Amino acid sequence: MTQNIFIGVDGGGTKSKVRVENEAGELLGQALGGPANIRLSTKKSWESIHHALQQVLHDAGLALEDQRYHYHIGLGLAGCEVIEAVNEFLSATHPFKTIQLTSDAHVACVGAHQSENGSIIIVGTGTIGYQVENGKGVRVGGWGFPHDDEGSGAWLGLEAARNTFQWLDHRAEKSPLVEDIFAFFDNDTEKFASWANSANSSEFGRLAPLVINHAQQEEIAAVRLMKKAAHAVDRINSALLKLQTHPEKPLPCCLFGGIAPFLEPWLSEDLRSRIVPRRADANVGAILMIRDIVAMKSKKKCY
Repeated sequence: MTQNIFIGVDGGGTKSKVRVENEAGELLGQALGGPANIRLSTKKSWESIHHALQQVLHDAGLALEDQRYHYHIGLGLAGCEVIEAVNEFLSATHPFKTIQLTSDAHVACVGAHQSENGSIIIVGTGTIGYQVENGKGVRVGGWGFPHDDEGSGAWLGLEAARNTFQWLDHRAEKSPLVEDIFAFFDNDTEKFASWANSANSSEFGRLAPLVINHAQQEEIAAVRLMKKAAHAVDRINSALLKLQTHPEKPLPCCLFGGIAPFLEPWLSEDLRSRIVPRRADANVGAILMIRDIVAMKSKKKCY
């Protein structure tokens, strides 16, 4: 008898996480892969996912070619706001019995609240707000860098770089932060300018720890950037509240992402009062999603 294997993937701008479970819900393995942002590269996204998945299946003694199993994959990937990228990704040849692609934010919200109503705000390389209420998902922000993703690690890096350039040509004052940013590029203006003109969101995000470190030392320029980032996150929260059915009874919110813990002290009291721990990771949310879809298909066959 054919057995079902469920795969959940959470893919973002810097890494992807793959989780594999059997039909009984037992964990068969997990692995990390490379970036899986389909807006940047569908080919690279598939490569990252396949590499991590093959690692898990090999360790579990499984193979995609084994006809005794049906493999069902749920994917929550960055870049799904670009429909051309979605179509290109899904047009690739794959070995899966069932495939469902949605945004990384959607599966993160499903996992965070275990399919119950709730909202999330992710502040990592990018920034996005998302909520699921009575099965309906809505998003705020997360339209991509550099035109959006305010408050994110990439945005912090971009703002820090901008401040540094303005200091270098005497439009802005010197600060310990801009000195450290410039030192990151060996105090070489040409090297810095060349990098900035080709850097993507992940590259700019590499500067965010410098901003965070200086903010923790209460350096004025860095604190100013962190407060601006927190304000951007508060605006996402306000927009999510407006989209809720009963904003007077706001949904619980999970706040996560690599930058989030450092911004939390500067967030509004309203948002901080509603923050709850997430109950599961996004790759668990991806599995919950694909399990529901397979279950619905199975029910339809019974009628």
